[in-house]
Amino acid sequence: MKKRLLFFLIIFLILFSYNPTLYAQSDLAMSIRNHLLVIEEYEGLFPEGEEVSFYRELIEFYDQRYHRSIWFDGDQFKKDPEVLIAEIKDSYGEGLKPADYHLDFIENSVKDPELFTADSLGKKALLEILLTNAYLSLASDYLNGKIDPEIIIEDYNHQDDNLEAQKLLKLLVEEERLAQILETQLPKSSNYTQLRDKLYLYRDSGKIKEWPQINTDETLALEAEGRAVAQLVENLSARAYLNLESLDNRESFSQQVKRSVVRFQLDNGLNADGIVGSKTRKALNIPLEQRIKQIIVNMERWRWLPENLGSRYIYVNIADYNLKLYENNQLKMEMKTIVGQEQRSTPVFSDEIDYLVLNPYWYVPKSIAVKDKLPLIKEDYKYLQENNYSLFQYTGNNNLKEIDPAEVDWSEIDKDNFNYLLRQNPGDENALGRVKFMFPNRFSIYLHDTPSKYLFSETERGFSSGCIRIEKPVDLAEYLLKDQEKWDRQAIEAEMKKDKEKTVYLNNPIKIYLQYNTVWVDSLGNLNFREDIYGRDQKIIEEYF
Repeated sequence: MKKRLLFFLIIFLILFSYNPTLYAQSDLAMSIRNHLLVIEEYEGLFPEGEEVSFYRELIEFYDQRYHRSIWFDGDQFKKDPEVLIAEIKDSYGEGLKPADYHLDFIENSVKDPELFTADSLGKKALLEILLTNAYLSLASDYLNGKIDPEIIIEDYNHQDDNLEAQKLLKLLVEEERLAQILETQLPKSSNYTQLRDKLYLYRDSGKIKEWPQINTDETLALEAEGRAVAQLVENLSARAYLNLESLDNRESFSQQVKRSVVRFQLDNGLNADGIVGSKTRKALNIPLEQRIKQIIVNMERWRWLPENLGSRYIYVNIADYNLKLYENNQLKMEMKTIVGQEQRSTPVFSDEIDYLVLNPYWYVPKSIAVKDKLPLIKEDYKYLQENNYSLFQYTGNNNLKEIDPAEVDWSEIDKDNFNYLLRQNPGDENALGRVKFMFPNRFSIYLHDTPSKYLFSETERGFSSGCIRIEKPVDLAEYLLKDQEKWDRQAIEAEMKKDKEKTVYLNNPIKIYLQYNTVWVDSLGNLNFREDIYGRDQKIIEEYF
């Protein structure tokens, strides 16, 4: 620190001895520098109770400009802080908290009548630093989100857009369009902007009211009557699903009420039968405040994603049990998925599908082998042969030898001495079906076919051990191999009948995003909510708010 101080003083004396204009700014420059040194010493903690999160970037930036002020010019502002104040306040509409950007301190300091007096150097320096830090903090939160997802979600793995701090600070100096600079950091995706509009609708427009709870355990259906129906009607009306003025009897479950219930069920991923059972009632009873927080954290999820998802990509929404394939921003394919059970949740990350495997072997993970398969084998080891499994034993140095299950005393085998590998061979009953789509990753997750097609008829589809089963694997394989003439649909289906594993590499690997969106706006403009099946929303809400 002493060497830095000496270096600064030498530069200071050289510059200000020959430049009267710089000399006029010298005292403020020295004060800015001294305050930054204190902030660095305390690793961003500010004496006034404010935290300067970008103190390292500010130190580098102000060092390069010899600590000259951006915001002040003598006894007046060189750059209008009201523009930044307005932008900070506007961050509320983005689901952020203006107080996080030094709003109170900045507003009070700007209004301070003593700010431009002779003894105000310290006040100016403090305000200078916090104005610049607020600008950079807001840009960062607009670009990459307010919180670090990897702190909240253990299985989150994603590459953020790079915040070009020094470039943004250079623009702050050179450009007058401060608001536009900041707004360019926000997601441009309609997925984000439509959620922002719905946040305003639900929180600030006054058109959505706090809805009453439906206090009954009884199923409500057509022709039901009474107080619980009246609560249902008020609940639907408060969220703009039903017009009270058009009803003859607010305590009667009419056809009009049923239609509103169906609309609500469709928007919440429920069985759209127009009957208010336990699942529909649970969704109806989630308070408005919780729904607003869900909207905000799902906006945050879009800030975590890169601005450009690619010209061609697959987007899997885990919470909606859904896969969509986009090409040049156009939806080309959509299908249902089956995702991990709550205790074996599917992780969130992005990767690239490089190849697919037709008629894959399934090498059973040890955790599944000992928990799910071993009890069945101990009951009757013929389970292996009947379900097309081969048994291998580790013989040292990770070498494997195929053995006959009859040779093993299964009564003596447990999770601690299970020294075997189970491999299910290709066939109609193979757990991976006839094709799997590979994007090698640290989670060992992939897309695959399944012999259990009937499960796609379920509304809630958390049945897998983490990997994602897809409804139309042949359609996806055909699309990914469409630029390889020998792999048309007929060839793919013919190869699938051979019960022989075949790996096919893609000429053009495709980006895949495994995401967890519990709120979004659909193509009809309707706000959709889904159950927080893994409790991830709540973790983010607890940190975010």
